[in-house]
Amino acid sequence: MLSDVFCDVLPETSPFKVIELGTNHGFVFGSNIKSDSRILWTVPELETKGFTYVTAATFFGRKRQRRYVRHVLAFVCDFDTPVGTTPEEIIDLYYAAGLPLPELIVATATPGHYQAWNILDEPLRLSNDLLRAKTSMIHDAMIEALGADPCAVGVERWVRRPTVENTVYVDDFSRTSWDELCDWYEARRPVKAAKAKTQKVVYIGTLLATPAGRRIQEPVAEKGERNRWAYGLGLCLWDAGVPVQEIHTKMHEWNKGLQKPLTMAEVEKIYRSVLTGRHHASPRVLSSITGLSAQIKGWYKWAKPRDRRRDHVSEVKEDIIGDLLSHGSVHETQKAWAERLGVAYRTLKLAIAQLRKEGSLEAATGRGKYAQSSYNLSEGYLNSLVVSSAELPVAAGAEGLFSHGVLKGHTAISPLKGISTLCGEVVPGDRNGSRMPGIKVLTEEGCRSG
Repeated sequence: MLSDVFCDVLPETSPFKVIELGTNHGFVFGSNIKSDSRILWTVPELETKGFTYVTAATFFGRKRQRRYVRHVLAFVCDFDTPVGTTPEEIIDLYYAAGLPLPELIVATATPGHYQAWNILDEPLRLSNDLLRAKTSMIHDAMIEALGADPCAVGVERWVRRPTVENTVYVDDFSRTSWDELCDWYEARRPVKAAKAKTQKVVYIGTLLATPAGRRIQEPVAEKGERNRWAYGLGLCLWDAGVPVQEIHTKMHEWNKGLQKPLTMAEVEKIYRSVLTGRHHASPRVLSSITGLSAQIKGWYKWAKPRDRRRDHVSEVKEDIIGDLLSHGSVHETQKAWAERLGVAYRTLKLAIAQLRKEGSLEAATGRGKYAQSSYNLSEGYLNSLVVSSAELPVAAGAEGLFSHGVLKGHTAISPLKGISTLCGEVVPGDRNGSRMPGIKVLTEEGCRSG
C-alpha cells in the first residue's frame, strides 16, 4: 500500500542532502516517538524501517512544518470513537457527510480509535501559499463534518504507519481526487451574504472566564481525554498571560486531582509543548473538549478620537491645507512631510492628488534621486477664502465688507483674522500669528476710500 502511494514522490536513491532533491521529489518523516523524527528518503526505507508513525505528506525542509510540505498524498482523519465502534460505522459517517469514502482505515493502539485515509489519485503538489491554505481549510471542514478529532488538523501531522496488523479496511481499486474534495468543500460552504456595516467588536476577558474555561480547570478528565484536557488547560493559561511558573504549578495540581493522574513526565512534556507558543487556545476546540460554551463576550467599539485617526483622506487634506496656511509653502519629500504630519505616506499621496485635481494645491516636482518638491496653496483657493468671508455678519456701524473682493470695513468676526493689515503689500503669514501667504491687502488710498 505505501509503495503505491509514495513511489512517485520519493527519490529512487538516498541523496541524504535536501539541496540535491529534485523539484518533484521530497522525503517522509518517520518515528517511534513523536518527538524524535527521522528522515525516510526512499520507499524501501519507508517499508522496512518499521516506524510507528509516518507523515502522509512529503517535505523539502528538515522540519516537520506545514510551510515545508511539498506533496500531500492523503487526507487522514482521527476518530476517537467509543470502544466497540466498527469500521463500517466510520464509513457510515462519510456517507452522511457526503464525502468520498476512505480507501484505508487503520486501528490505533486505543480500542475504538481509528484513522481513515482518503488517498489522492495523484500527489498534490503544494506550489503556493494559497493552495497550502486551501488544503488546511478542506481538512478542517472534513473533520468538522465527520465529527472527528478537531485537534488532529494539518497535512503535516503524524499518522499511524499502515501495516498488515493494524489495517482493518482497505480498498485497492479506488482513489479520491482533489477536484472531488474541492467540489464537496465549495458545495458545503455557505454563500456569504452582504454584511451590513457595524461597529468593530472588541472582545474582553479570556477563555478562562467562559463556562468551558472554568470547566477545563476542574480535574474531571477521564482516561483517554487527559492529554487533550491538560494541553487545553495549558494553552488557556498561556493565552491569558499567566506566568510560566504558575502555569507549571496549576497543571501539576490539576493532574494530582484526577482519579487516574498522568505521569509527571507526561505532564512536563505537555507543559513544554505549551511554552513553544506554536498553538493557541481555540474556542471551538475548547467547546468540543468540555461540551460547554467558550464564546467570549464583547462590546462594540466606537470611532477613535480625531487625534488617533490618521488615515482618513478628508482629514489628511485638512491637515495639508492647515500646514500650508501656517508655513506658506512646503519644500520636502512626501515621506518627510507625512512623517512630520504623523499620517500614512500612501494616504498623504492620495490626499495631495485629490487636492491637485480640485485645483486647491500647486506642486513643483524636482528631478533626481534626492530631489524635493515644493507645495503651496493655489491662488484660486486663497481667493476663495477671501470671497467666502464676505458672507460673515457685519458688526454694528460697519461701513460694508467687500467691494469687488476688497475689504472696506470690519466685521464682528474678522474675515481676515490672522492676516496682516499692512497696506500695499503682499505678505507671507502664519495661521495663528497674523500672516497668510498670497493675500494682497489694500493700498493706502484704498484704506481711506469708502
